[in-house]
Amino acid sequence: MEKKHIPVVLGTARIDRKSDRVAAAVKNIIESMDGFSSEVVDVRDHVKEAVTLPPWGEGGADKNPTTWKEIVKKSQALVLVVPEYNHSFPGELKLLLDSLWSEYNGKAVGIVGVSAGTFGGARVIDHIKPVLIELKLHPVRESVNISKVAEAVGEDGSFVSAETNENVEKMIKEISNVSTALSTIKK
Repeated sequence: MEKKHIPVVLGTARIDRKSDRVAAAVKNIIESMDGFSSEVVDVRDHVKEAVTLPPWGEGGADKNPTTWKEIVKKSQALVLVVPEYNHSFPGELKLLLDSLWSEYNGKAVGIVGVSAGTFGGARVIDHIKPVLIELKLHPVRESVNISKVAEAVGEDGSFVSAETNENVEKMIKEISNVSTALSTIKK
């Protein structure tokens, strides 16, 4: 049986970001689950493509092959690790997401909200869901909120909280179920 590929998108290019450790921990959890493969997709590596190949204009970026496009095509679903900046999501993530259109159709997406404070990215999750829906992605109900991101991942690269591990696994199972159901719908 072929593994479901679910990449983890690190949604910030900020220097001194803390969410890169969260993305790696989520990837490790996905890969530890039976039937799944993963990779971390760093927005830093793709945002120049998104800017160079803007999504606006006739036909959008769909006519331009990109690495991001190939990653999305081979994926059954996506997980976004999104830090909250100024009560919303990073602009570079929006540029990346806007660089494709048809490749997203029928893909489930999970969101891991990250913040330095105590809200755990709750506002960023609320802000990004309408964008994802407009792009024909299917955000799942189960999301993960990570507060005090600098303290969330231990030296061994895993989450300090067992509850966070459980929440990530629960979200991945929901993503898997939704992506399986969506694959039966004619696109």
